[in-house]
Amino acid sequence: MGSAIVDASSLEMEAAGWISYPHWVQDALALMRNGAPGKIGLFESSVPEPSAMLADTVSAAFRNGPPATYQSVFMRNNPDLALRLGERYGAAAEQIICTTGATSAVQLIYAGLLNRDDHILIERPGFDMFANYALDAEIEIGFFDRPAPDFSLSVDAVLSALTAKTRMVVVTNLHNPSGALVSDETLSELADALRERGVYLLIDEVYRDYYDAEPCRFDVSRHWNAIRVNSMTKIFGLSSVRCGWMIASGRTLEQLKAYRDRVDFAVSKLSHSIAAEVFARAHDFDRWRTGHMDAAMPVAESAFSELSAAELVELSMPLQGCVCFARVVGVEDTVALSRWLIASHGVVVVPGECFGMAGHIRIGYALDESRLSAGLDRLSSGLKEYRKQNAKSQRIA
Repeated sequence: MGSAIVDASSLEMEAAGWISYPHWVQDALALMRNGAPGKIGLFESSVPEPSAMLADTVSAAFRNGPPATYQSVFMRNNPDLALRLGERYGAAAEQIICTTGATSAVQLIYAGLLNRDDHILIERPGFDMFANYALDAEIEIGFFDRPAPDFSLSVDAVLSALTAKTRMVVVTNLHNPSGALVSDETLSELADALRERGVYLLIDEVYRDYYDAEPCRFDVSRHWNAIRVNSMTKIFGLSSVRCGWMIASGRTLEQLKAYRDRVDFAVSKLSHSIAAEVFARAHDFDRWRTGHMDAAMPVAESAFSELSAAELVELSMPLQGCVCFARVVGVEDTVALSRWLIASHGVVVVPGECFGMAGHIRIGYALDESRLSAGLDRLSSGLKEYRKQNAKSQRIA
């Protein structure tokens, strides 16, 4: 697991304490596919694709020819899709810009709203994509901390990290990598404070639907400087549909639409028709996700409680979302730990260095019960053995 880091943005991120998440996952997948069989990946960050449901949805929609949702998306959204997204997320259809995915939405937002040498403030720990895209666009980056173990977002911490050049703040909700929730009230408070300073707020919501106890009601109409981003990849496990969106208002929306129309004016007509058909049956897909997580959550919480009681990890409970970010007690180099766990115990977790916080591991638990239980058993055995080896090494030293 030693992919060379060669591009300038990755070098800068490495200097800031990050290693490349995509490179790490690429290497981990290669080890899983080419090494001894039977390895279990605890790094998945969404429910599995509901392939049979997707096939049934597409078959029913297209059985007698193209459905009414199969409409031109040239220089516009799919109308049916935008309407259903607006109903689901409490926005007007006109406030939505559909994209090929959440990542393409982020790139459009950066390019459409920011200039070279502007400054962007990003949460830490966090997903390296946000910083890498900024560096590629020659935008300066800075960080504010969301401290362990609960990884809550402090408005004061964000404001104190602003500079005279800061033009955007990026947060994830639910937080990637911890799954921590930021309330609508806190987001509104932050958006208001940033608006007074002429700073945009980008809210990545790709995991937010996993917290279905309280739907998001953050209203961009009250915050012209805020942009919400989401996609079908995490909420439904449907990365294959290639559909994302952003929600904005006022002059921010106008600026983003104008930029989109210049550089990315045609998403997939077929994909966004399928997306509209999926959202027409959103209740079924939501129920599938919820049922999957309702089965996985008790398995994960029981295992993590045992790991915490054994003082192997420190982790804030209860769990939210489909991933968590645990501190491994007594371990600083979690890259070495993750490599060892793959080689010695056949279980894959993501080292905290991929998110700018060494000494932690991100664990995905959106697996079926039996596979999740087996993976967490391997993780427990591995952490116990690793601690014994470290203790033995320290005695010898």
